[in-house]
Amino acid sequence: MSLELVNTLATFGTFVVIAATAIAAIVQLRHARSSNQIAALNELSETTQKPDFVGARLFVQTQLAAKLEDPAFRYQVDHSSARTDEMKLVIAKVVEFGNFWENMGTLVKAGFVDRDLALEIWTYNLTEAWEKLAAFTAIIRRRLGPGLWQNFEYLTVLAQDWEAAHPKGTYPAGVRRIDLKDEWLEADKQYAASLAPA
Repeated sequence: MSLELVNTLATFGTFVVIAATAIAAIVQLRHARSSNQIAALNELSETTQKPDFVGARLFVQTQLAAKLEDPAFRYQVDHSSARTDEMKLVIAKVVEFGNFWENMGTLVKAGFVDRDLALEIWTYNLTEAWEKLAAFTAIIRRRLGPGLWQNFEYLTVLAQDWEAAHPKGTYPAGVRRIDLKDEWLEADKQYAASLAPA
């Protein structure tokens, strides 16, 4: 075997080893990215189950709109130095709830969480959260500007567009659906009608 052939084979062998190493590194990076994404999704999901978050969500869903009718409450939202101890706790709940969505928006925008996956899981909750917090956000932005919860807003816009593109969800076309029987429909309609004021 000539020296040139040995040299060529050695060079080719080195190329194969480097190429295999590069491919292995790419595969490993993809696995690491997937693992990081799974960890981020788990952390987000676990946060929504924590008692503080559940309490904040319930307050925003059931009491915030009524609180915003009170000019004294709105003043304290807009003027942090005027907040009473009680209102500091109430406003902190609302801020905690909004910050969760802001953090999720940041993770999606930065690519740490897949956009489509986040939208598939949280679109309904996300758009509802934005609607419930819109008036509060407008008041806070008087002082802090449009940068407040901008990633929450960004994610909400993506969710609204996603809902418009998938009005019936993302169930795969051509796959058989299960026919659900709503056995209580008529009884529940009658019950609801009995509750209506005469």
